[in-house]
Parts: sequence; structure tokens; C-alpha cells
Amino acid sequence: MVEKIHAEIVRGWSQEDLARFPLERLQHVGETGSTNDDLLARARSGNACPYDLISADFQTRGRGRRGDRWEATPGRNLLFSLALPLDGDRHLWPRLPHLTAWIVGSTVESILGPGYRLEAKWPNDLLHEGRKLAGILVEIVLAPVPYAIVGVGLNVNLRHEELPPELRSIATSLYELIGCESSRWFLLGQIIQGFLRHFPAKTADFDPVLEWIRLRDFLAGRRLSVRVGRDWLDGLARGLGGDGELLLETSGGGIVRIVSAEEIRRD
Repeated sequence: MVEKIHAEIVRGWSQEDLARFPLERLQHVGETGSTNDDLLARARSGNACPYDLISADFQTRGRGRRGDRWEATPGRNLLFSLALPLDGDRHLWPRLPHLTAWIVGSTVESILGPGYRLEAKWPNDLLHEGRKLAGILVEIVLAPVPYAIVGVGLNVNLRHEELPPELRSIATSLYELIGCESSRWFLLGQIIQGFLRHFPAKTADFDPVLEWIRLRDFLAGRRLSVRVGRDWLDGLARGLGGDGELLLETSGGGIVRIVSAEEIRRD
């Protein structure tokens, strides 16, 4: 089965791209706890290789940045984790969620066609008209070799009626937007090629990524309560800084730059 999936992913690829993502880089499972956990364990054991990828039809312990569950009807959606090798330039690492959003979001917009523009909700969600389409989770392994484990959950062929009632007003899928099924593996192939072509270059040449995100900034101008560590900060979202950090204008008029947050609430 994995051979067939790999063939669909790399259909039409150049030999150069194919050489960087051969069959042995791909693992596909019907069910797992979390593809991120599986790939993190591989990286921590020293057995990860650049562009190792684990995909699954179903996750039982999928999670977001705060441990939120991310589950999908088996076989409907694209659930995967990708291992990206990291160099010593650590100040660029916080840009990876934005790079991922740019690559995944650009791929989705190319499928949706003219007239569709996604929204980027800092730091890790892609939305369409306020409804969640994709979630991103980037986790770092420092030893024995530094890797970023990039996890993506993209709603591809999920039907509205398959969502729990409490999620139907806040989640959507490609199927709901275009009215027909899409190939998960074609989408995955486009996303992998995005990383092959733009990582790590676009973490340094970050302006095109940042401009894409800023044009789609879902939080800009909204009143927020943001939990950083144990503290809550209240203020007005004023866009993103040069590294993709959230700019929050507090009641005193000062700007707080937030690189990472545990929770965000909108008024």
C-alpha cells in the first residue's frame, strides 16, 4: 500500500525532488496515537532522516499546541508529520509555523482557485471565513540531532454532517468548499514539494512568507486575552512583527511582542 501512496504523492515530480523523498522516507499507518509523537520518538532515538514523513488515516491522540485533540473521520483527511533538519541559526526556528502555514495555505488556495483567500490565525491555524480548515503543530528535538517535527491536520474530504454538532459552525473542509472530493496524496505531494523548494531558504528570506500571512491575519484589530506562561495579557492585536511574533497593544499604549502563547481568547 505504501508503494502506491508514494507513487501518487510523487507523480510528475522531477528526479531532483524524487531523490530527496524516496520511498523509504514515507511511512503510512491506518491508525496511530499521534504522527508527531511517532516521529518525535524516531528523532530522539537518532533514527530520523531529513524529510522522513509519517501519515495516518486516523489519530487517537492528535493534539494542538495546548494539547487540544485533533481527530478526523478515518481516511477523510490529511494527517501527517514531517522531519525537517535544523541548523544552528536558532532565531529562525520560530518562523517555521508561518512557513508551514504559507506552504499549506498556498497549496490549498491553488486548489480552491480564484476568489478564495484563507485566513491565518496566529500562530497555527488556517481558516476559511472564520472556520478552521487546518491546524499546524511544530515541535523541536535538540538531541542527538536538531529536528523540527512539523505536524499538519488538513480537513480534506470531511463532510459537514460528520462533525460533532458543537464543531459545525467553527470547522470546514475542502469538500465543503468545492463540493467534491480531493486526492489527499496529490495535496501531500504539493506540500512536500513546497518544503523541498523553500526550506530552509524562506526562513531567512522571510518577507514573502510574512507578507502572505499579514494579508490573511485573522486576529489583526481584534481584542484578545493571551496567556503567556501563567500570565494573561489583554490588548488589541496589531499584526505581526518581523519574525512573525504577535504584536499586542496593551491598555497603556505599549506594544508587547509575543513569540509563543499557551492560549488565546477573543472578546
